Amino acid sequence: MNANRFTVDPVIEQNSVFIANLGLSTVFLKNDKENPWFILVPRKTGAIELVDLSHEEQTMLMEEISIVSEFLKSHYQPHKLNVGSLGNIVQQLHIHVIARYPTDRAWPGPIWGSPTTIEFDELELENLKSNFSEYVE
Repeated sequence: MNANRFTVDPVIEQNSVFIANLGLSTVFLKNDKENPWFILVPRKTGAIELVDLSHEEQTMLMEEISIVSEFLKSHYQPHKLNVGSLGNIVQQLHIHVIARYPTDRAWPGPIWGSPTTIEFDELELENLKSNFSEYVE
């Protein structure tokens, strides 16, 4: 990452689709129709861990996680929401919010490392972006 300007790790950009900018975070969608999966990346250069954010930023991030979680609950009715920050491959601070179902490919185990077989088509992605934008306005 450039120390002077915020950039998103290329792995996140390559493996997901931009959805929106919230107050603190840029929101991406991992293209996984079976388990709708959002990734929030706080726009703070050099942030790797939650403790790298100020108290105010941590509070704002928690509010944004709640917004994304509420969107997933209302639009996809998951059995469970998984929220996590691993950073084993991408060190840049990012939070995963994932809809889980007893019928998904990895249930009840972790979804990490379980490649998707069903992706959204372009129209579905555009509808999802539009629905999310309307939801956060």
